[in-house]
Amino acid sequence: MKTRKRANGYSLVELLVAAVLFTIIAGTVFSLLLSAQLRYRGDSDVTTALQQANVAIDQITRDVHSAGYPPPSSFAASPPAPQPDPRSMALPFSWSSGYPNTPCTVGVTCGSVPGNYDLILETDTGDGKGVQWIRYSLDGTTLMRGATRKTTGDPVTSTSGNTVLVPYLDNVMNGKQGVPIFSYVCDPASPANYPSNIREVNVLLIVQASEPDPQTQQFRTIKLTGQAVRINPND
Repeated sequence: MKTRKRANGYSLVELLVAAVLFTIIAGTVFSLLLSAQLRYRGDSDVTTALQQANVAIDQITRDVHSAGYPPPSSFAASPPAPQPDPRSMALPFSWSSGYPNTPCTVGVTCGSVPGNYDLILETDTGDGKGVQWIRYSLDGTTLMRGATRKTTGDPVTSTSGNTVLVPYLDNVMNGKQGVPIFSYVCDPASPANYPSNIREVNVLLIVQASEPDPQTQQFRTIKLTGQAVRINPND
């Protein structure tokens, strides 16, 4: 009597079970990889927004630190020496109208400059050839920045326009949310909150990522704060 030997290999049921298990495992792995990739893309956009906002606050802080230099007191004014050119002296911050002879009150009569979304400061050009105006102004969702040499004209008019102001930081949401970018603290001993008495400028930037989050399809935002202290004297 002959005995039949079982053929080597797998049965159809075993192959089907293996295929199902492989599909489940592969699907899980690819799902995790896709989720990680989407999370990375979303976090990368937020990180970029954070880095750009941090650079902007650092620049604003450096500008405010140097505001008001050189002060009027650094120039000899005793007769018969001629009065120094006002374009060579820096008042810390500029305003309109009435600059420089009629001070305004910050947040009351100064209007928009210095205001919640607009700031003009004065500082040395760094080349020994006078003083410059540096302006930060929110235009929609773009924070503009510009620098030009100080003149005897109106500072707001002189620093307006595309020839001076250029895009500096995009996707700034402060205006849409009604949250000031700039807030001011004046010298405690000052008799009035004039722009020339501003000692601290607090900065708050709300910046939105350039692309919606791939997982939620919502735009993510970050908030970054900074405090800039003017170190130069008032006069």
